[in-house]
Amino acid sequence: MLSRITVPLLAAAALVFACGPRTPNPVASARPKSGTERGVVSHVMVDTARGSVRFAIAVTNDSPKRVELTFPDGRTHDFAVEDSSGAEVWRWSKGRLFTQTMQNRLLDAHDSTVYDERWTPPSPGRYTLVAQLHSENHPVQQRVAFTLR
Repeated sequence: MLSRITVPLLAAAALVFACGPRTPNPVASARPKSGTERGVVSHVMVDTARGSVRFAIAVTNDSPKRVELTFPDGRTHDFAVEDSSGAEVWRWSKGRLFTQTMQNRLLDAHDSTVYDERWTPPSPGRYTLVAQLHSENHPVQQRVAFTLR
C-alpha cells in the first residue's frame, strides 16, 4: 500500500514533469537544417491520349524525415481547367460535398502519394490546368498549359 505522503509526492512529480522546461523538438522545425532537405515537392501530369483528359498531381516528401500533411476538411486536392482567355471551364470540386472533418496524411521519407481525376473536354483548344494540394501546412499549386487537337 502507498502511504499518505507517497501519493501526493507522485502527483507533484508528475506535475513537475508535465510542466517542466522542454528543449525544442527538431522534427517540428519549419525550416530544413541543410540545403539538401527540400520538404514537400509536387509533379503534375496531363494525359490527353484517350479522348478524355487525365490529370494527376504527385506529392513527394523529398526529405529524410516523415512529414504530416494537414487538411482542414475532406478536400485533399483540386483540379481546375482554364481556357485560353483565362476563364474557368471546369473544376473537379464544383458541386461536390466534402466532410468538414480535419484529416492528416503521413508521408514517410521519400514517399509519394498521387491524386488523379478525369475530365471530358467540350472542344479542342488551348487550356491550362491548375492543380492544387489543399494542405494547410504544405500547400501546393501548379499550372500546366496543354493543347487538345
